[in-house]
Amino acid sequence: MDNQSELIKEVFARFGTAYFESEVLHRSLCNVYALASFDKPESITRPRIDEKFSYSYSLTLGQVIKEAKHLFPDDIQQLLDLALSKRNYLAHHFWFEQNHLMFDEKGLLQLQQELIEFTDFFDSLDNKITEFFRPIRKKFGLSDEILQEAYERLLKGEKDEPLISQRALKKQERIVRVWDVEVANGLIAQIFETDDGNLWQLCDVGLGWSKFEKSESNWKLNENIQKYLPANINPRPLISEAWNYEFHLTKDALLWVRPGKSEKSYTWGVRTSHNS
Repeated sequence: MDNQSELIKEVFARFGTAYFESEVLHRSLCNVYALASFDKPESITRPRIDEKFSYSYSLTLGQVIKEAKHLFPDDIQQLLDLALSKRNYLAHHFWFEQNHLMFDEKGLLQLQQELIEFTDFFDSLDNKITEFFRPIRKKFGLSDEILQEAYERLLKGEKDEPLISQRALKKQERIVRVWDVEVANGLIAQIFETDDGNLWQLCDVGLGWSKFEKSESNWKLNENIQKYLPANINPRPLISEAWNYEFHLTKDALLWVRPGKSEKSYTWGVRTSHNS
């Protein structure tokens, strides 16, 4: 009976390990999905990367697989489908279907071996994802040390929280004010205020998160844009490349955004029928 008690403890421990490895795989997929959507490091701002990671971490394993699967070759896509099936089985069916094996030593050893195979599968697939991710993270300057620190925080049950969590963008936003705000080292960013008081800033694909929660008394209105507001805009317009898009304002004005000449910069302007 003592040996059987130890085997029961081992089975529970093996189940925890298998499920944990599925969580590690889940986090790896979130990292790939968040970063792979950027075409180059210059497209990234801290609020934008917070936005991407916050969204990716909000997805279930099934959701992130669905959204990220196209990034991988066929062999990994098939393994991802299998991983989702195995994870769902562990989460929803394993104990219900296998509890009859908990009452003798032979059954416990069978469960133990099955859980070891689950663990090895998730770990092996995570290694494949890590290898696929290597050139991507190298491109964005993510070292092995940074990822190891994140892995250790995951082991401790810690979560990486974004600086500020904003609501999701609507399909149409009503912009009531645009401010010129110094964000760092003399860099002036355009901060867009919606009619519900949320603040957004320009990013690689349109409007994105901002680190600001409310406007401040020293902010200056951008008069060049303000005279064409309020306006209802599509905050994520169709684009052909990063930092290259337009917003339709009132009075048939267009606010255009283009990549800047220097790294991590952009340029913008307002085009009307009078100056087109």
